[in-house]
Amino acid sequence: MNTAPPPVEQTIRSDDFFISDLNDEMRVDQQCQALLKNYHQHLLKCGDYTPLEAGAMAGAGDYFLRDFVIDTLRANIFHLAASQVRGFAGNWYIHRTLEPNMKELKVILKGVAAFYHYCAANKWVKKGTSDEIAAVCADLDYFRGRIDSFHALKGDDYPKWCEECPLT
Repeated sequence: MNTAPPPVEQTIRSDDFFISDLNDEMRVDQQCQALLKNYHQHLLKCGDYTPLEAGAMAGAGDYFLRDFVIDTLRANIFHLAASQVRGFAGNWYIHRTLEPNMKELKVILKGVAAFYHYCAANKWVKKGTSDEIAAVCADLDYFRGRIDSFHALKGDDYPKWCEECPLT
């Protein structure tokens, strides 16, 4: 993979992505959209992905960042722990998706890992954070098991299932 990030047209400061009220949330969402467009261009320019793959990965990043991190967690996208990625893929995605499946989740996780690699290359997150997120994203057997156990839930099993993989 070509690790050289493209020039970013906007100045990114991680402190600009904190959310304390609805106005912040709307501002951060707009900043995130612009950042995701740059990320998509990076994926296209690096030469490792077809346009369809790059679009799917950027869309996956959009779903993860805007629907989960910003809207659900109300968290700064640059101050995310790998455990929160695990909570997204092993809990939130599964119970918020009509038919959770590994084919879709693999694309999402690939996009999330590549996004945080892009962020580390731009020094918006530490390389160690990016590596930890990539390791979580690569744990496909764990997520397959979470999907299977979700489909096998009976009676009052749901709360315990959620506790086994918290969102944060």
